[in-house]
Amino acid sequence: MAQTKAQLTDQEKAAWKQFCESNGTTESEMIRMMISRVSEGIIQDTDEAYKSDPKSGKITIRLSASNQNKLTKRARLEGYPNRTKWTTAIVLAALHKEPVLSESEIAVLRESNRELAAIGRNLNQIARTLNIEFREGDRLKLEAVEALTARIEQHKDSVATLINKNMNRWNDE
Repeated sequence: MAQTKAQLTDQEKAAWKQFCESNGTTESEMIRMMISRVSEGIIQDTDEAYKSDPKSGKITIRLSASNQNKLTKRARLEGYPNRTKWTTAIVLAALHKEPVLSESEIAVLRESNRELAAIGRNLNQIARTLNIEFREGDRLKLEAVEALTARIEQHKDSVATLINKNMNRWNDE
């Protein structure tokens, strides 16, 4: 990439730095925005200059210290081990319009599958018992159905909470 340099007085540099900070951007990014606006229509393909490094797939973003702190807190709050994983998840969610789950959410879904497997085993045991024990069948049916209903409702609530949290993750502050 090409570079442009300018010499500034201490007063100009201080004013420039304050201006950029007050606009929540770096000095370099502000210069790029100004050049882009001033030379609108002249520059053909500015996207080429901003493509990711093809060797690593790395993309760098710059944030103010306060936004970095917010990002770190949000990543921790939502169960991501670091800011990079959280940032990757939000980008993927925006690109694909699909939920991206954290490790803790994946663990909840794994537990969900175990619960469903246990419910399936219980249903099989009930079916076997009902086929063998005709006399106590009615009592067993009622108790089993009530227990399974409560367990299924609890499971549905857990899954609904997880889904709602994930669907609203990128909208709330």
